[in-house]
Amino acid sequence: MTANNYNIEHIIDALYNRGCTNFLTRKELMLVKGKLYKNEFKVYELFFDSSKVILYKKNIPDIRLFKVVINGDVLRHQDIMGTIFSLGIKEDTFGDIVKYKNEFYIFLLPHLVDYFKYNLVSIKNSKVELIEVPIELSGDFRQDYVEKEYIVSSLRIDNVISTIINSSRNDILDKFKNKEVILNYDDEVKPTRTLKEDDVFSVRRHGKFKYKGILRETKKGGYIILVYCYV
Repeated sequence: MTANNYNIEHIIDALYNRGCTNFLTRKELMLVKGKLYKNEFKVYELFFDSSKVILYKKNIPDIRLFKVVINGDVLRHQDIMGTIFSLGIKEDTFGDIVKYKNEFYIFLLPHLVDYFKYNLVSIKNSKVELIEVPIELSGDFRQDYVEKEYIVSSLRIDNVISTIINSSRNDILDKFKNKEVILNYDDEVKPTRTLKEDDVFSVRRHGKFKYKGILRETKKGGYIILVYCYV
């Protein structure tokens, strides 16, 4: 049994035994849906266009929403993600980290709330506090982004990522090898893949992006492209 199949079987077991799953990526959602009948589950969307979801059978799962309050430094999405991963917390135990009205929010499963509060106490050497807010607030969430233009020599995803995060080719290839790059919710992506308009990709510890297309060509045969950088 492959690792993917093993994970999917565990997700399905959780759905049957507990009545709901942990947080699933969109790729996991697609794989699980291929193993189940439509009437066997419902999908809980955290908010419009969220990266993660939860499957449940009858009762809507008890999801908690917390605002991340920091004293001092300005927060970035990748700062929060990097700190969470450094704590050894599994990705299926927390939902999307969303910036809304210049504040960051995180979705948590109830049994992880105390663990997060005890361990997530600082980011970038600044004190952090998690303050619970009504889950209904998430109905207004949308993923904020900044439009940026980049000059690239080709539309290969490795080349585009190298330009965006200002990293060497060898470093980028290592990220693909370690499955730190996800394209359209799939980590089985080749560095030579050519990006298409509205492709969504993310690089662990660097953030999430959407390729919007070519604005114009350069005199040297390159391209000026538009990218949405989610914040």
